[in-house]
Amino acid sequence: MNLEQFRAILWLRWRLSRNQFIRGGSLNAAIAVVVGIFLALGACGTAVGGFAGGWAAGGKASPEVDLLILDGVVFLFLIVFGAGLMVEIQRSESIDLPRLLHLPTSLKQVFVLNYAISHLSPGMVFFLPGLFGLCAGFVLGGGMMMVLLAPALFGLVFAITAWGYCLRGWLAALMSNQRRRRSVVVWITLAFVILGQLPNLVIQTSISRVAKPSTPGSNKARATPASMLTPALRAGHWLVPLGWPGYAALTLKEGEALPALAVAAGGWLLAGLGLLRSYRMTLRFYQGDDKSRVQAVTPVPAAGPPPITGRPPLIERRVPWVPEEAGALAVATLRSLLRAPELRMAFIMPVVMLVVFGSSWGRFHSIPARHAGPDGKPAAATPALSVLSANKGGWGVLFATGAAGLAVLSFGQTMGNAFGLDRNGFRALVLLPTRRDYVLLAKNLAIFPFAATVCLALLLLLLCFGVISVSGFVLGLLQAPTLYLAACLAANYSSILAPYRMAPGSLQAKKPKPIIILAVFANLLLMPLLSPLVLIPPALHIWFNWAGWLPWFPVAPVAAAVILALTVLLYRAVLPSQGRLLQRREQMILLAVTEEVD
Repeated sequence: MNLEQFRAILWLRWRLSRNQFIRGGSLNAAIAVVVGIFLALGACGTAVGGFAGGWAAGGKASPEVDLLILDGVVFLFLIVFGAGLMVEIQRSESIDLPRLLHLPTSLKQVFVLNYAISHLSPGMVFFLPGLFGLCAGFVLGGGMMMVLLAPALFGLVFAITAWGYCLRGWLAALMSNQRRRRSVVVWITLAFVILGQLPNLVIQTSISRVAKPSTPGSNKARATPASMLTPALRAGHWLVPLGWPGYAALTLKEGEALPALAVAAGGWLLAGLGLLRSYRMTLRFYQGDDKSRVQAVTPVPAAGPPPITGRPPLIERRVPWVPEEAGALAVATLRSLLRAPELRMAFIMPVVMLVVFGSSWGRFHSIPARHAGPDGKPAAATPALSVLSANKGGWGVLFATGAAGLAVLSFGQTMGNAFGLDRNGFRALVLLPTRRDYVLLAKNLAIFPFAATVCLALLLLLLCFGVISVSGFVLGLLQAPTLYLAACLAANYSSILAPYRMAPGSLQAKKPKPIIILAVFANLLLMPLLSPLVLIPPALHIWFNWAGWLPWFPVAPVAAAVILALTVLLYRAVLPSQGRLLQRREQMILLAVTEEVD
C-alpha cells in the first residue's frame, strides 16, 4: 500500500466519522465536546499524578518498593483493559476489511490502524498518560538509567493489548457460530477473569503467611515489603511477563541495566507475535478459511412427537398475580433471554466480586489477631475492623443489603435498555394490541429471575460462611425486590428516552452517540442513589442492638417488608404513565433498535 492509498483510507474513515457526528444533532455534539473536555482534564490529572508518584518513588523509595509500585500499576492496567475487553467482546473494525479484500492493496497498515483505534477507550485515555508521567517521574527522581524502564513497561502494555486484540478476534469468531459456541464464550471470559484474580490470591496468601500473629510481650517488628521479596518471588518476576516492569525497576535501582533491556526486548517480541497471530486470524476469518466458522452438516433425524411430561414447557406457564397478557409476554421474553449469551455475560461481575471477597475474607479475619493487646488477648477492634468482622447480630445485615444491591447492579445496563436486545424483534411488540404498561411490566418481570438467582446465591454463601444470620438472610430476600422495583422505575425511563441497539454478543452499542453514553452513565449513577431506601432497615437494626431495645423483635425484616409494600404501590402508580410515554415514543424506539450503524 502506497502513501496515497493510505491517505485515501484515512480520509474515508474521517468522513464516515464526521457524517455520523453530524447526524447526531447539536445536542450530541455539545455532549461530545463536554465529554472530551472531561477526558482531557482527566488525562492531564493522571499524567501529573503519575509524574509525582514516579518522582517520589524513584528518588526516595527502596528497590523493593519500586517493584511493588510497578506490580500495582500493571495490575490496575489489567483491570482497565480486562473491563473493556469483557464489554467489547466483538469484532468491530473501524475500517471494514472485507470491502478492501478485492483491492490490490496491502491490508497490514489497515489492520494496524484498526488495532490502534480499537483501544481508544476512556479507560485507556485516562491510563496511558499516567504511564508516561510515571516513567518521566522515575527518570527525574532516579537518574538517567531509569529511562530503560519505559521500554520495559510499554513493551508489556503493547503485548497485553496485542494478545487481547487476538483473543477478542478469536472469541468473535466463536460468537458468529451456533448459539452453543456463543455460550462457551461466556465461560471462557469468566475463566479469563478468574485467572486475572490469581495474582491477588497469591499476594493475599503470601501476606497472611508473612504477617504472623505476635506473641505477648514480643518486640518483633512487623513484616516490611523488603522482607516479602523472597528469592522465589524475585525469580517469579523474571519468569512471568506481568512482573517484568517491576523487575526492570528493581534491577535498574540496583544499578544493573542488562535485565531491563532483556525484559523490554521480550515484551516487544511478545507484542509482535501477538499482532502477527491476530493478523493471520483476521485474514482467515474474513476470507472464509477460519475453521471455527465451518459447521459440520450432520443428518438430523426426523423429529417425533414431544414426550409427554407432567410439567408444561416454559412458554406455556402462567405468572401468578399478573395480567395474562403481561405474564405471557414475560415468559416469552424470559425464554428469549435464556438463549442470549449477552445476559450470561452479566453474571461475570458477581462471580468476580465473590472471588475478590473470598480472597480478602481470610485476611480480614486475621486482622484482629495481629492487633493483640499486651495480655495476649485481641485488643478492642476499631470501627472498620468491627465492620469487617461482620458479626451476625450487628453489622452482618449490611452484607445482606450489599448482596441485594450487587445483584440488581449487575443487570443495570440491561435493565436500562430493555428493548436493546430485541433488535428487529421490537416490531412484534409494536404490532401487539397490548397495553404498553403491560409491555414494560413483562420486560421487568423477565429480567427479575436473573437478579434473584444472583442474590439468592450470594445470600446462601454469606449464610453458609456465618457472615449473616437467618434474620439477615430474610432481610436480603426482602430488599432484593425492593431495590429491583425502584431500579425498574428509573430503568424504564432510560429505556424509553435513550434506547440503542446492542451489538450482537455484547452489552454495549456499536459506535454509540454521545447522548447514549451519557444516558448509560446516568442510569448507573442513579441506582446507587436508591441506597437510602434499603439502608433504613440495617440502620434500625444496628440502632436497636446498640440501645438494647427489643432484642427478640426482627426489626430489620419488618421494616424491609413495609418498605417493599410501599415500593410496590409506587411502582403500580407510576407504571401506567410510563406506558403512555412508551406508546408516544415507540416509533422512535423502533428506529433506534433496528437501525444498523456503519
